Formats: sequence, structure tokens, C-alpha cells
Amino acid sequence: MNHLLIGKKLFDQTMAVVQRSMDLRTARHKVLSSNIANVETPDYVSRDLPFQKIFERTLDNAPGLAMKKTHPRHLPSMEDPPYRDFSAEVEEDPGPGSVNIDEQMAKLAENNLMFQAGVHVLIKKFEALKTALSETR
Repeated sequence: MNHLLIGKKLFDQTMAVVQRSMDLRTARHKVLSSNIANVETPDYVSRDLPFQKIFERTLDNAPGLAMKKTHPRHLPSMEDPPYRDFSAEVEEDPGPGSVNIDEQMAKLAENNLMFQAGVHVLIKKFEALKTALSETR
């Protein structure tokens, strides 16, 4: 197999996982922001996007290279998934009809930190690519 093809597949696989994660984080941000915006709306039921459940299901169903998992927490390989609307995945939080602003703000802050981590991974990947290209001259 061509070394360029192997490198492309490995690099694209990581980028696809990070892209998928960031897409889900963006969708979750919209749902949590809606909860915060409706904090004083009577009978409003808070909603959430179960990131971990959707992300794991997406990775399990994605086509990819057959790679051996050596640890249960390793991510499987995957091809770049198509863009998807996550509105059907939104779940209502059980409990009273009011929104707990502190809980929603904490979820939003956590989601933002995880999104920023994804951005940092992409920056590092592009730096590695830049280094690899400059080293081959």
C-alpha cells in the first residue's frame, strides 16, 4: 500500500473524529443555550443532547479501517461522516418544569471546554502536518 495513502487515511481519521466531536459540541451548545434563554418561561422543560451516547453510536456505525483495539477506551477508526442534524437526538431532562440555571451554565461551560480541546487538537494536527511538509524539503 502506498505510504501517502496510509498517512492520508490515518491523518483524515483523526480529523474526522475531531470534526464529528466539534459538530456534536456545537449542536449541544445550541440546546443548552436555549435552556438558559428559557429559564423564566413557565412550564419549559430543559433539554439536552446526550453527547457521549450519540458520539459512541456514531463511531460504532462508521465505516473505517479494520484496526485492533488494544484498550477498551481506544476509539475505532472511521471515515469522515456526513453532516447530520442532531435535533432528533435531543432529550428532555426528567424533573420539574423549571430550568436550573446553575446546572445549565455548568453544562455549557463543560461543553465549551471540550470544544476548545477539539480546537487545540486540530491546531496540533495542522502544526504536525506543517512540520512534516517542511522536513521533506
